[in-house]
Formats: sequence, structure tokens, C-alpha cells
Amino acid sequence: MSQSHNQAGTAGIALLAETFPKCFSVYEGRRRPLKLKIHLDVQAALDGAITPAELHKALGMYCANRVYLEHTRKGAWRLDLDGNPAGIVTADEEADAKATLAGIRAKKEVRTATAKAAAQPATPQPPKRLSLTDLKAAALARETA
Repeated sequence: MSQSHNQAGTAGIALLAETFPKCFSVYEGRRRPLKLKIHLDVQAALDGAITPAELHKALGMYCANRVYLEHTRKGAWRLDLDGNPAGIVTADEEADAKATLAGIRAKKEVRTATAKAAAQPATPQPPKRLSLTDLKAAALARETA
């Protein structure tokens, strides 16, 4: 994800949290499942203050957040722009959130392992120890030479 994409998404989240504080939060730990199709409500309420592309980026980042996904559990309330209940999370939606979290964790583990491997200096291997047979053969070769 590019830095400008992140900046646009972060700016969009800040605008949403400022405009709809009972629904959106810039603090990741406070993020809760949103009403389905909330983007339509946001577009109507903001009347062009944010472009559809900017809103898409902001909501994508908001909903891909680890804490948001962890709160997406079967039976959890979804929030509308005023922070009121507007539907509940289904078992399928919870399963999708868990699958997304598993993917995020797997990518993080790969990045961590790759970074560790890159940070580790190459360990020189000790010379191979010769067996008794190898030593006898070397001694015989010296005697005949």
C-alpha cells in the first residue's frame, strides 16, 4: 500500500471520526462493526465533502483494522452514523472476519521471519570433521607420495 494511499485513508478516517464521533473513531481500539452500506449514508450526509474514492479508501482501512475485525463477532451490533444499533453481525460475517485476521497474521509472520533472516549474519559452518577412514586414507596417500 502506498504512502499516499495510507495518508488519504487516514485523512478520511479523521474526517469521519470528527463528523460522526458516535460511529467512527481514530482510536483503533474503539472501532466497532459498521452498518452495512454505511458508505451511502456517509455520502448523503457529507454531500461531496469526501469523494467516493476517498471514502472507499478510508472505509477499507477502517474495516481492515485488526481490532475492527476482532469485534466483528456473531450477534455484535452494527452501528449507524449516530452510534445506534443498525443490524447485527452474522455467523458468515464473523467467519469472513476471522479468515481476514488469519491472513493478516500469516503475512505478519512471513514479514517477521524474512526480517529475522535478513538480520541474521551468515553463520560460518565449521569444517567437516574427518572420519577415521578419511584419516587413514590421507595417511596412506602421504606415505605413498
